[in-house]
Amino acid sequence: MDPEVLEKYKKAGKICSQVRETILSEIQPGMKILTLAEKIEDMIKEKGGEFAFPVNISINEITAHYTPSFNDQTRIQDGDVVKIDIGVHVDGYIGDMAFTYCSKPDPLVEAAQKVLKSAISIVKPGVTIGEIGEKIEETAKSLGFGIIVNLTGHYLGRYDFHASPFIPNIKNDSKHTLKKGDVIALEPFVCKTNGYIKDSSIIEIYRYIQDRPVRLMEARKILELAKNQFHSLPFAKRWLYRYFSPLKVSLALNQLQAAGALETYPVLREVENKKTAQAEHTMIVDDPPIVTTL
Repeated sequence: MDPEVLEKYKKAGKICSQVRETILSEIQPGMKILTLAEKIEDMIKEKGGEFAFPVNISINEITAHYTPSFNDQTRIQDGDVVKIDIGVHVDGYIGDMAFTYCSKPDPLVEAAQKVLKSAISIVKPGVTIGEIGEKIEETAKSLGFGIIVNLTGHYLGRYDFHASPFIPNIKNDSKHTLKKGDVIALEPFVCKTNGYIKDSSIIEIYRYIQDRPVRLMEARKILELAKNQFHSLPFAKRWLYRYFSPLKVSLALNQLQAAGALETYPVLREVENKKTAQAEHTMIVDDPPIVTTL
């Protein structure tokens, strides 16, 4: 890997790590998740990073893709299992990291950390995606827990936060082999027993797909922002209220979605409402791997 690129990956990962340490020292029951999200985003910018995606703050059975709305009143409650997923890029080179907070000791949170650590321990050139998935599933099972079956880890590319191939968190027959210099994110989601997620009706995150003709002036401007200012990476609906009124934003997003110009990221919920914990690190494949977000 080019040394300059490596340094950018490391800087993005270091920002993630610094944000995590600060947030873990300050987060507490009663805090609004909107306040938390804005604090995280401010810190990323202050430290010289850009957003690879809106911070996800997903509580209990809400597993992923929850970023607060512009007037979100949700507060963290004592004992909530709070998954915080942060993406930072430096010149398009991404650090993707997640951790789980709970105000009370929770074996689910500890299990997610142990499962991730176990998976990282086998990462090196020559290991297959199938072997990683098997390690994740077996470790969760040995700890008395299950895995969200239909969520995966993934590769990372420049301005590509979910590059292929994907890395299942369960035993699979993929023979795809890791190579030195590959950049991957492993992110097991642990729950009481094996579980599945499904889309909800809540959508607060969007991403540019392609230029399409649209009627509203605001829709055209949002599409330009999504493509250029947000670098075709996911963005939060609430970010658009800096430029347009809530009504215009809703009308424009509906028009862009109908035109096939934007991809949506519905909030994901575990189908049986089981609580989930998440842990994630980004690493550059080597022997041993370079974990950028530690």
